[in-house]
Amino acid sequence: MDQDSPVKIGYSACPHDCPSTCALEVELLDQYRVGRVRGARENSYTSGVVCAKVARYAERTHHPDRLTRPMRRIGEKGSADFEPITWDDALDEVANAFLKASERHGSEAVWPYYYAGTMGLLQRDGVNRLR
Repeated sequence: MDQDSPVKIGYSACPHDCPSTCALEVELLDQYRVGRVRGARENSYTSGVVCAKVARYAERTHHPDRLTRPMRRIGEKGSADFEPITWDDALDEVANAFLKASERHGSEAVWPYYYAGTMGLLQRDGVNRLR
């Protein structure tokens, strides 16, 4: 971004599902990257304050080591040997593991608990897809 250009600000809502439902001001660095994420000052409930997870959202999103596709372990546990797989294959493997656990230990062995303050709709609906 040009140093002389004013910082462009976009407005959004927190993707997490906690009760605060923070309104956000997001620096737009370019079409694909965001910069600093702040709470919107106009939000009367949070008055511009956001949690540490959201304050570092850009760092987590753009981190070079962030996983961007599912991976399957190909080596011994702890060896860090993985290969990329498709999303469909990954979901099939998880669904099959759930089925095996249910068959082996009963249906209560797999509890699709999908509510937490840091879960959004995509995570919740992803679990529902496996049912």
